[in-house]
Amino acid sequence: MKHKEPPSSKGKAVDWTEKYRPSRLDEVIGNREAKLQLRKWAEKWVNSKPKKKAVILAGKPGVGKTSSALALANQMGWESLEMNASDERNRDAIKEFVGRSAVDDTFSSSGEFTPYKDGSRKLLILDEADNIFGKEDYGGVREIAKTIQNTEQPMVLVVNDYYDLRRRSSTLSNLCKKIEFEPVKKGEIIDLLNRICLNENIKFDINVLKAIAERCQGDVRSAVRDLESIATGRDKITRDALDALGSRNREGEIFPSLKTVLQGIDPLEAKSVLRDLDEEPGNMLLWIDENLPREYKNQYELASGYEKLSKADVYLGRVFSKQYYRFWAYSTELMSAGVSVAKKRKHTGWTRYAFPTWLRKMSDSKGKRGMKRKICRKLANENHTTTERASSEIIPYFELLFQENKEFRSKMVNKLDLSKDETAFLLGTRVDSQVVKELYEEEKKPEKKPKKKKKEKKKEKEDKESQKSLLEF
Repeated sequence: MKHKEPPSSKGKAVDWTEKYRPSRLDEVIGNREAKLQLRKWAEKWVNSKPKKKAVILAGKPGVGKTSSALALANQMGWESLEMNASDERNRDAIKEFVGRSAVDDTFSSSGEFTPYKDGSRKLLILDEADNIFGKEDYGGVREIAKTIQNTEQPMVLVVNDYYDLRRRSSTLSNLCKKIEFEPVKKGEIIDLLNRICLNENIKFDINVLKAIAERCQGDVRSAVRDLESIATGRDKITRDALDALGSRNREGEIFPSLKTVLQGIDPLEAKSVLRDLDEEPGNMLLWIDENLPREYKNQYELASGYEKLSKADVYLGRVFSKQYYRFWAYSTELMSAGVSVAKKRKHTGWTRYAFPTWLRKMSDSKGKRGMKRKICRKLANENHTTTERASSEIIPYFELLFQENKEFRSKMVNKLDLSKDETAFLLGTRVDSQVVKELYEEEKKPEKKPKKKKKEKKKEKEDKESQKSLLEF
C-alpha cells in the first residue's frame, strides 16, 4: 500500500488514519460512482469553470469524503486549503480563511505565483459544513454562499447530513452539486486492513479483520482506528484482542465524542454526546482518564479535570459495590459536563487520542489469566480448598517448585494432568520450547526394567540348571 508520513510527524507516532490516507482518488476504497463524478467536476476546472463551482460531498462519517477531496487536489496538482470543525467559522473567520484565493490569483505553499487563468487552482475544503449554525458561527453560512458565487477556485463542502443542511440553508444546497457517498462494502474494508497489517509486519487472524469490518458498518476511518487500537504494541492479533474494543454506536464514535468533551466547553453538549454513545460508563471513564493529559496542558485545568473524574469514579464505585444505580447518572455527568467545564476556554486543533492502556493490558493478559484459573482449579481440587485460596496461597510456591525441581515437575504433570499450554505457563516459556518437549517425550518413553545384580543372575542360572536336571531325570 502506498503511504507517506506527513513531514510534521517526523519523530512522532502517526495516526494510521493519516499514515494510510490515500494520495490519489483511485486509492480511496469504495464509492466508485461518487469518485467518478468528483473527477469529472474537477476536470471542468482545467480550462474553464463548471456550472456549479462547488460540490457537496454527503454521507456518513468515515466513508472517504474528506480523503477523496484531499486525494483529488493531490492528483490534479492543486494546492488545498482545509477548514475543519475545530476552527471558528463565523463570517470574519470564513473571510480570513478564504482570503483572496477564492476570487483571485493565488500563491502556492512554496510562495510561487499561480494564476488561475493558466490552469493553476487551489481547492478550498470546508469540513462538516452542516455544523456551521451555532451562535459562534454567526454569518458563516451567508459568507460561504457569497464566496461560492464569486469564486474563481473550486470548493468542496463536506457534510454528514445533507438534508439537515438543505433544511437550514436552501441557498447553499442550490449553489452546489451534490455527490452522495455510501458506506464502504465489507470486503473492500477487509482488503484495506489486510494491506495495513502486511505493511506493519503484523500477523493476524483473518476472522479478526472480518469482525472489525462487520463492526464498523462501512466506516473506514473507524475500522482503521480499531485495527490500530488492538495492534499497537503487538506483532500478532487474535480474536481475544477484539474484547478490548467493547461495543459502541457507530453514529457517535468514541474519538469524536472525546473531542467534544475535552475540547468543547458546552456542558449540555458534552452530556448529550456521552449519553448517545453506546459505551459502558466504566470504559468511558478509562478513555477520558487516558486522554485528559493529552488535551489539558494547563496544570490547573488538568487538576480540575481529574478532580471531576475522580468523583465520577467514586459514584461509579457505589453503583457496583452497593447497587445504587441512581448514582450512575451522577457519574456520567461528572465525567462529561464536569470534565468539559474544568477548562477556561475552548480548545482547537488536532490531538492524537489513544486507546486506554489498562484495557489493552487486560486484553493482552486475558489468556494468561484464564490459564492461571484453570491450573488453580486443579490445585484446589487436589488440595480440597477453594480456587481463590489456591490462587492467592498455593500457586506462587507451586510455580517456584515446578520451575526449580525437575522430579517434582514430572510428577505434577501426571498427577494434575497438565496440558502443554499449562506446563509452558508454569515454566514461563513457550509451548514449543525444548524443556516442554523433553518433558512430554519422557512421559511417552516406556519404563526401563531395572538391571539385575550378579548374585541374582547367578542364582537364576542355577535354578534353571536344576529345573533342567529334574526334567532329564
